[in-house]
Amino acid sequence: MPRSASPGRTSPSTASVVGFLVFIELCSGILQGAVPVVVPLIGNDLHVSAGDLNWVNSVFLLVAGISVPLLSRLGDIYGHRRMIRVTMLTVAVGSVIVATADSFTVLLVGRALQGVFACWLPLDFAIVRDRVEKERVGAAIGMLVGALTLGATLGTLGMGLLSREVHDVHGLLLLPVAAIVLCLPVAFRLIPESVTRAVCRIDWTGAALLSAGLAVVMFGMAMAKNADLGTTAAALALGAVLLALFVRAELRAPQPLVDIRLMARPSMALLYVLSFLTGCVLYGAQTANPSFFATPRSLGFGFGMSAFGISLLAAVPLVAMAGAGANADRAVRRFGPQRTLVGGFALVAVGYLGMVLAHSAPWQLAVLGGISGVGIGTAIATLPTLLIRHLPADQTGIGTGMYNTLKTLAGSVAGAAFAAVMNRLLVNVPGAHVASESAYVTVWASCGALALLGVVIARRVGRARSRAGEQSAPEAAAVVATD
Repeated sequence: MPRSASPGRTSPSTASVVGFLVFIELCSGILQGAVPVVVPLIGNDLHVSAGDLNWVNSVFLLVAGISVPLLSRLGDIYGHRRMIRVTMLTVAVGSVIVATADSFTVLLVGRALQGVFACWLPLDFAIVRDRVEKERVGAAIGMLVGALTLGATLGTLGMGLLSREVHDVHGLLLLPVAAIVLCLPVAFRLIPESVTRAVCRIDWTGAALLSAGLAVVMFGMAMAKNADLGTTAAALALGAVLLALFVRAELRAPQPLVDIRLMARPSMALLYVLSFLTGCVLYGAQTANPSFFATPRSLGFGFGMSAFGISLLAAVPLVAMAGAGANADRAVRRFGPQRTLVGGFALVAVGYLGMVLAHSAPWQLAVLGGISGVGIGTAIATLPTLLIRHLPADQTGIGTGMYNTLKTLAGSVAGAAFAAVMNRLLVNVPGAHVASESAYVTVWASCGALALLGVVIARRVGRARSRAGEQSAPEAAAVVATD
């Protein structure tokens, strides 16, 4: 049962609450958008292959996926603002480590600490649900998602502009540090605490099994490059067993970390599957694309771009995502959530499959990236709004946290899989590991195929909700009769 942490909702106005949270997501986006631009420079500075560079993003997303369920549930119990403060300090430390790292291993440690930033969005969603009028929640969520993608755009462009004056990669990586430092006063002084609290204990067994299972699966994928097939398969199998034990433990736990039964409802399960697919298409090519842009034209593909050129081209889909996210609530009101989701995934498919056919000039990838960006922005703004409509008030943090977890884990899994592809499909360049054109085409084709699967599943969302409503009708009638 939920309880209220305070007697009433006095304090800051809706506009100020949303405004402060928007600023946090803006800074969060800067962190997300800035690092991928300088991934090729990180590779040159630390002597890392294009395939292994995928782990700059995959480790970041892996920690995000592992930590979000626990941190979101802690927010439900102890306060969402409190968890934002704790994790923001962690991200600040990680950002300093990334900016000063003198080895690839140390840099990955910093990226892992930065990964806890992913809990901010579900924690912000919970504060919005608690502090904002019901009829304005959808619009507020759209603003938060739009701010996140706008921040990613600013981070991308800012890093590109900074690269024209600062030629040291460590100096460039101070940009995320500055963004988080600016965000700290907002988290500690300006945003309000949520009112609703969940009265329960943390399921530490479930948290341990989930974390171990996800970590083993990711390490198994990491070993795919150098280990034999049997070793890789064994690691993946062990991870699957741990995740199965996690599900079993959650079904038996009186107060589970993740309500599996709630997630398994037809109306919820399809939304979580779509969350996973959204992560695949959003993050899967995030490292591959800058590497393609930087590949020398002398190899017969790529554009040989500098960090500034990469930032301009990478900003196009981010701008499209920001615009689409900010207007997703209007699209839902006009066309309905199902049609909006179907249209979003269809645009993503058109964008990525178009890249398979046309990638010989920057303008082609700019146009097609913009199309896919509109689709992704629509999906990531629509899905949490639908989830909140189905979630109990005291499970908003963990429920939307699982959305974010699946999205980020999907990106980590896709990034790891694409890293294996790019490490195996190479151009014969003496003394270097350069991914071939077919490797990039494989990445784009895979993202396009996943988007098409999203179209199919999104078309079933409305039917699942209708069936759920029909099944609940007799129960509601029974309650009325009892009363």
